[in-house]
Amino acid sequence: MKILLLSLLISTINFSFAQDGENPLPFVPHEPLFDTAPRFPGGPPALMKYFEDSIRYPEPEKTKGIQGNVYMKFNVTQEGKITDVKSVNGVPGGPNLAKEAERLLHTMPLWIPANKNGKPVEAEYTLSIPFKLKNANPHHK
Repeated sequence: MKILLLSLLISTINFSFAQDGENPLPFVPHEPLFDTAPRFPGGPPALMKYFEDSIRYPEPEKTKGIQGNVYMKFNVTQEGKITDVKSVNGVPGGPNLAKEAERLLHTMPLWIPANKNGKPVEAEYTLSIPFKLKNANPHHK
């Protein structure tokens, strides 16, 4: 019995050493999906201005002083349209913030689409939408 266990232990050790680098699996690099990522016209400053001008802060969250960032995932088509909008991560206690973030994305102007080999391509994008109250209670985040 001891010989059998010792034999199994030795073969397991040999197997694990052989896996560690002598014969690594071939690495096949993935080609990037695009050369240039999709972007909001005017860049980040214009995007922040769009949020400031367009957010309709939901009343329940406003009353409770709930703030935070909502992370949304969506596709930007070859034409720059926003499609397939999904909430990735909302703000605890603030479900209406995610609904407002979705509304904002659906009412955005066309984006500059991603580019691959000089041609527009559809691309997935994740965006953090900030919800900040003016004169907010410092105890709420």
